[in-house]
Amino acid sequence: MDSLRKLLSFSKGERVAIVSIMAVIFLLVLACIFRPGRKSLSEASLHNLDSLLALRQQAIEEQQSKKAESTPEVAELHPFPFNPNTLTEDEWKQIGLTDRQIRNIMNYQAKGGKFYSKNDLAKLYTISEEDFAQLEPFIVLPEISRGMNNKASEKKQENQQFEEKPKPEKKPIPIVDLNTVDSTTLVELPQIGPYMALRIIEFRDKLGGFIDKEQLRDVKGMDSARFATIQPYINIGEAETRKIDINRADFKTLVHHPYLNYEQVKRIFNQREKRGMIKNWAQLEALIKDDGEVNPLLEHYVKF
Repeated sequence: MDSLRKLLSFSKGERVAIVSIMAVIFLLVLACIFRPGRKSLSEASLHNLDSLLALRQQAIEEQQSKKAESTPEVAELHPFPFNPNTLTEDEWKQIGLTDRQIRNIMNYQAKGGKFYSKNDLAKLYTISEEDFAQLEPFIVLPEISRGMNNKASEKKQENQQFEEKPKPEKKPIPIVDLNTVDSTTLVELPQIGPYMALRIIEFRDKLGGFIDKEQLRDVKGMDSARFATIQPYINIGEAETRKIDINRADFKTLVHHPYLNYEQVKRIFNQREKRGMIKNWAQLEALIKDDGEVNPLLEHYVKF
């Protein structure tokens, strides 16, 4: 007991120091409590807690708002017969369309859009296939239909007027003489173009003139159908054919004739050089028949 009392007893100097320290601590506590604008720890904690709760509530509301925007509006439709070009916003609402769908329709019409057919309503991105399936039987477009009929009627009248206009008269097809006609006139015949006309003229020059219409069949490219088409428009005049002297003509002249081939011309020259002149058609025909078919018309183009 004496030792405890001795432990707790302080000297005068120690007591003064302890009192001083306690006084300083007391003053510091008073300064913290009565500092201007200083809120208590409890008030600050409560304020921070209220702020956290408010932020959490705001985040929840924003999340719900985004979820609502991403979820398409679904409305129950109650359609009645209607013209989509004349319907008001209130009437669209009576049908059961959502505000978003109605805004889309109003914007489309404000930009000059019109519904010319039922399917035009289905083309709006806010109208689903299910909605259109319910609306389609009730869509009525009397004014647009009449307008389209009027346009069709006007178009038909224009076509009739165009058909009633007199067609320009066709230039008559000329009748030509194969021995005197030029290529410019030949192209006026049906199915005769510039190339075919030139072939006919070249064949006539090599031949020495036509004596029969059927000779046209020997022109390259002249088939039976083309010949049958132009036959009514051709004839053979009285012009004499150009004849080749079979005993004096050179090799080039003879070989270019359409009715003589290379081997036949060689035989003619061998005859002329080794055995003498060819005297008549019978001798010529017998001479060349072994080297190819002899065209009987050749007789009209040679002389002896």
